[in-house]
Amino acid sequence: MILKRIDRYILSEMVSPFIFGLSIFGSLWLANILIKMVNLFVTKGVALRAVVLIFFYSAPAIIITTLPMAALLSALLALGRLNTDSEIIALKAGGIGFGRIIIPVICVGFFVSIVAVGINEVVVPEANKRREKLFVNEVVLKKPLPKIAKDIFFDGGDKFKMFVRNYKPAEELMLDVTMFQFRDDAFPIVTEAKTARIKDDVWAFENGRVIVLDDNTGALKEEVNFKEWLYPVKSRHADRIDKLHVSEKEMNMRQLYEKIQERKGKGLPVKKQWSRLYFKTAFPFASFFLVLIGVPFAVGNRRSGGSVGVGLSILIMFAYYILIAVGKALGETGSVSPLLGAWCPNLIALIVGVFLIRRSLKY
Repeated sequence: MILKRIDRYILSEMVSPFIFGLSIFGSLWLANILIKMVNLFVTKGVALRAVVLIFFYSAPAIIITTLPMAALLSALLALGRLNTDSEIIALKAGGIGFGRIIIPVICVGFFVSIVAVGINEVVVPEANKRREKLFVNEVVLKKPLPKIAKDIFFDGGDKFKMFVRNYKPAEELMLDVTMFQFRDDAFPIVTEAKTARIKDDVWAFENGRVIVLDDNTGALKEEVNFKEWLYPVKSRHADRIDKLHVSEKEMNMRQLYEKIQERKGKGLPVKKQWSRLYFKTAFPFASFFLVLIGVPFAVGNRRSGGSVGVGLSILIMFAYYILIAVGKALGETGSVSPLLGAWCPNLIALIVGVFLIRRSLKY
């Protein structure tokens, strides 16, 4: 379809509200993730690069969630602005009916839905997979640094304990340190140092000695003086995992369908998996069905401004997400068919939207 001037004009009105909605609603979801990432960086010492990548890999799923909100908000604000400034009345006076006015808006909703299907099928599973792998290796398997304090024993690493007689937290400097490195069926190796600190994932002991005792008698066997002695910090609970089990949220529709067939072949229940598969097809189309509801609301109130549009979009999305939660629960438990449970919110939005649009066409 060749875009006419009226189409280009309405579409241009939707651009800024769409970007605004995507930014605002996306920021609300991402803020929660950001808080968790900052907590990992500060309290657990997770590398900044890992934190940034985990945050980055979380973005595609957030985009899928916020696209319907942005599409609905852009429809409400764009048509609401035209309605408030009496431009819709002027267009109708010029022979352009309400049905023709809303065509580009509905097309935007459909286009955003198609884009969401592509992102949800190609980008989101891969991003979830990489995020999960990174999270396991850099967070779950990462061993936090020991909590250092004076006059107490603490675990310094694998099979050794340390005792610090004084500690300067501001400088992260330990004074008068004794380390006991335990061995199977032998006396521990004792390391004494005037100072020690953690530098680049190693214990750095300075100005001290290493005492090795005889395995049988416990008498002094060897003593080595040093100016600096480095010992690796045990920073992980286990080695890196390069291949993880792919969970259902990391699967695309083809992989999830293959898993359903595999479970059916083993005689296992598959209602939950069918529900998740149908949800992957239903939710990306939320933009299209919600825009159908939004357009008649936008022109139904001459006083609708930006704040009204934002509030109305939040209310509509809140109702839609409630329907999603109910539909998923009913579909997974078998109270209704998984297909109906997943698509029920869209069907309700379609019925309500068509009813409101037909009513608006009469005026």
